[in-house]
This record gives sequence, structure tokens and C-alpha cells, in this order.
Amino acid sequence: MAEQRSDNMSKEMEEEGFKILQKIEDMIVYALPLIEKWSIPHQKLLGDDIAHCMNQMSQLASALTVAYYKKTSISELDETNKALQSYIRVAYRLKYLKGTSSRNEWEGRSTEIGKMIGKYKEWVYGDNQKSSQPKSGKTRYSR
Repeated sequence: MAEQRSDNMSKEMEEEGFKILQKIEDMIVYALPLIEKWSIPHQKLLGDDIAHCMNQMSQLASALTVAYYKKTSISELDETNKALQSYIRVAYRLKYLKGTSSRNEWEGRSTEIGKMIGKYKEWVYGDNQKSSQPKSGKTRYSR
């Protein structure tokens, strides 16, 4: 069920939603020309999934910029970003991404989006979300 944002957080949250959307659009503009350079089978096997994932992130981020928000939208955006990071790792392991610098660029962009999503989640969930997070800041997926 949709909930209306409180007036005091509305402007800040809306601006942060636009920033997240802009970062996602920047990643799409960066990634799609690179995916087009992959061979047709590679485009179909993994490129389509990556492009779909980024488009879905764009749609979810757009939902954050309207007057109402759903708590599930931000959670789905976070989950989709994690899936994108997984696709990036797979693409690197399959040698679709050429070199570590390319992988680092893709992962850096996705990580930056993830940090912005985390900040937005803190606004949406308040202190309740922080208590369920690991205390050390390292997860089993951190390197």
C-alpha cells in the first residue's frame, strides 16, 4: 500500500531519488554501447539480462521521485542492483568484459548506486533497518 511522504523529508527524498535515477541512467548510457559491441550470442545470453536489469532499476528509481512511495520499491531496487552486480561478475568471468579496469568501472558505478540506495533506505525505514544490519559493516560478500 502506498504511503504519503512526510513534508519535511519529501524534498530531500525526492532530490535523492532524482540523483539515484540520474546515476542509473548514466550507467545505462555507459553500458549499452559496450554490450552492443559483444558478439550476438553474448548479447543474447547475458547482455539482454543486464540491459533488462538496468531498465528495471530505472523504472523503480522513477517510482521514488513521485509524491508517493512504496517501501517495496526501494527494496526491489536494492535487490535488482545486487542482481546487476552478479551479472557483472559473471560477464567478467566469462571474459565478456575486457580486463579488470572494465569490471572495476562497471562495479564502481553499481556500488555507487548501491550506496545511494542505502542512504535512501535509511530515510524510508529510519532506525529499524539499521538494527537488522551486521555491526561490522562487512558481509559475507565483501572483499
